Amino acid sequence: MSRRTSIGVGAVLVFAMVGLGFWLAPRPVSPLPALVAPARVSPPGAPRLRPAPAGPAARESAATAPGPAGLSPEKIARIERIKRDYDEVRARASADYASAGAAFPGGLNGFLRQLALLEREKRVDFAAFLTARELEDLEMVETSAGQLVQRRLGESAASEALRHAVFRLQIEFDDRFALTFDVAPKALLERETARREMNDRIRTTVGDDLFAVWLRGEGADYLQLAELAAQQQLPVSAGIELWRVKTEFTLGRLEINAAGTMPIAEFRAKQAALAQKIELRLMGILGAGTVQLARDTAFQWLPKL
Repeated sequence: MSRRTSIGVGAVLVFAMVGLGFWLAPRPVSPLPALVAPARVSPPGAPRLRPAPAGPAARESAATAPGPAGLSPEKIARIERIKRDYDEVRARASADYASAGAAFPGGLNGFLRQLALLEREKRVDFAAFLTARELEDLEMVETSAGQLVQRRLGESAASEALRHAVFRLQIEFDDRFALTFDVAPKALLERETARREMNDRIRTTVGDDLFAVWLRGEGADYLQLAELAAQQQLPVSAGIELWRVKTEFTLGRLEINAAGTMPIAEFRAKQAALAQKIELRLMGILGAGTVQLARDTAFQWLPKL
């Protein structure tokens, strides 16, 4: 893989593997024939959904089943049946992909598109009998977007309303990109541009203090930048701005790569100009001396001119 296509591939690999790990958890279902997109409510080949048993034991069992608070036992039982149906279809798809390998129609991207189709159909099935709020409460528990929000904001002071607002932004992004695996330069640029826009909207929604909590989930890179800003006795917003400058650098490199083939001298010149621009932006926040001192720690991602 060339240097122009490699930038950002690592991040996409992480997202793709996280997505695959979430949807492909092993389940005791035997491999069956090739996947067919499920009909609403009941996937092909799965048992048809029936009304929940009306007996006292069934009502007691449904009442203790996991799910959003406040749902009737009948709705909880129906949710569990639909989830089992889709688990079976997803397991068949996993088995088909594992056995076909490179011969699977559309390859990995084709497989991921089928998983995305299943999730959309399952959401439609839930929406057929849940209110909008009940559906969102369910997805806050069941989806990777909801689990991400709970992990990042779980112990914070974020209200339930703010968590739901962040969830809507995250799941909008996930619906577009979570189950995709395209490392072409333009695709990487589109994804990272959308991710930055999502984060900017989250910041506007929750404010700087909670957004700083959210960014801790980005890992050591952000934590180093936030710590550096704190050492300089700068406000929380300064650490956030340092992170935004880093994402600006990432997007700049992706833009250069997405521009297509160019002479190597021109490519290097564009890279150098970008690095110089980013260095000046960092100096505007921290000062030249601090940037130079942190070159081998917090700013090791920035090429030296």
